[in-house]
Amino acid sequence: MESSIVEWLNSAGRTAFAWSLGMLLVVNAAAALVFLVRQDRALVNRWTGRVLAFDLLLLGTGVGVPLMTTMARMTVTLVSSPFVSSGVTTAVSEAVPANASQFELGGK
Repeated sequence: MESSIVEWLNSAGRTAFAWSLGMLLVVNAAAALVFLVRQDRALVNRWTGRVLAFDLLLLGTGVGVPLMTTMARMTVTLVSSPFVSSGVTTAVSEAVPANASQFELGGK
């Protein structure tokens, strides 16, 4: 179950990045083509803000979604890892010597 969740999160992050990058290229290419063909300064002034806002939205999804899925994958891996439960007891049992009951704490 863990591996299927991790695989799904990985594919969701890659898909979001790919779609965001593709849409960013399409939108900017279309805007550049329209601006070059029309050569109207008023058109550039009207649409630059909207294109920039859409670019920032796509940048946010293209970076944010993969970042969040990476964090979720790491969380799933850490929570389901057997190291979390047995690693601490193993480290403690190795640090305490077998004859620890022979030592006195009084400092005599």
